Amino acid sequence: MRHVSVLTNLKGAVTPDPARPWAVDFIEDAAIAAEDGRILWLGARRDLPPSLRGEEVDGGGRWAAPGFVDPHTHLLFGGDRSQEFNRRLHGTTYAELAAEGGGIRETVRATRAASVADLVAIGEERLHKFRAKGVLHLEAKTGYGLDLETESRLLEAYGELRARGWSLDITLMPAHDLPPEWAGDPEGFIRAVAEDWQPELVRRHPGVAAYSDVFVEKGVFTPAQGRTVLASGQALGLGARLHADEFCSTGGAELAAELHAASADHLMFASAAGIRAMAEAEVVPVLLPATTLFLGMKDYAPARSMVEAGCRLALASDFNPGSCACIDPLLVLRLGCLQLRLTFEEAFTAMTLHAARSLRRPDLGHLHPGASSSLLLWEVKHPLDLVYWMGESYLPSALGL
Repeated sequence: MRHVSVLTNLKGAVTPDPARPWAVDFIEDAAIAAEDGRILWLGARRDLPPSLRGEEVDGGGRWAAPGFVDPHTHLLFGGDRSQEFNRRLHGTTYAELAAEGGGIRETVRATRAASVADLVAIGEERLHKFRAKGVLHLEAKTGYGLDLETESRLLEAYGELRARGWSLDITLMPAHDLPPEWAGDPEGFIRAVAEDWQPELVRRHPGVAAYSDVFVEKGVFTPAQGRTVLASGQALGLGARLHADEFCSTGGAELAAELHAASADHLMFASAAGIRAMAEAEVVPVLLPATTLFLGMKDYAPARSMVEAGCRLALASDFNPGSCACIDPLLVLRLGCLQLRLTFEEAFTAMTLHAARSLRRPDLGHLHPGASSSLLLWEVKHPLDLVYWMGESYLPSALGL
């Protein structure tokens, strides 16, 4: 016997349409029918087919929307760097902090000292905060271990979080930076990651990671070194993602296109050729405007150029301890409109449908038939309020039909 749930008494429903690029539907007095965790039907309440009438769920006069998908986070790390943040405000440079042994090395030390139980507790606390603000699925990277055993503990913690019901895609990122133990030998480190670490991590934790990632940037790793890491990951069945062109143009966007990566992220200084190549290869650019804001930079990623080139870009938080301590999807949405010059429809699509697309998850980021029936209810007069009222801390209710 069928058990259909019908969400009704809605002010409306707002959703991107997977069949129409950048299209967003605003359906007033909507209804949504679902069964077994999947949406069966979406439309105006008056048009609900009699065959789909079932147990009614009261929407409370709110707007239904897909949950936000955050496709770039560094969820698990030990400690924080708030004291360093304030020192930077007082004029200490990142290079000076790094020379003192701070920066990412401070986070690496704290993460290496954390047990799996510590990391799971840290992760659950942060995931509750993400969910309270409307993020129902996120991508989460390793990368603050920079040694095999800590990276393994991070993967074990992520596996436990997913076993507890959190909706996650996991990315291996041991090549986040050059560890102090490998100072002066980036080539040796990259060979270790590609030939030893990634295969061993996949062997120890089968099915946990879906992607591998590497930081291709001046002063970190070269495109050739990035290619080595990502090709190794692809041979292990991992999709490719990469940090690219954050502080200067290094050819990261072009590398992502060459490897048909799922995403290239940051991209503040992506070249015009790299943007065209990503569009042709259907790489999703994942832009991180809160990082630009947090770092006090003036150059935001060229989002309009990417849209005009045919890229279906996504937006993400880049939650991490050093350059973006941000668990706030509405801030990212607002920056997408106000700094990247995206329309509301584009920014909303970038944080739902296209964010899910960058993770190759066609069941997330929209409310059309076949999608997950986990959704959000917003107490607003209209979804545009989420951007227009800049200082409002709207908190949605999460609902699973």
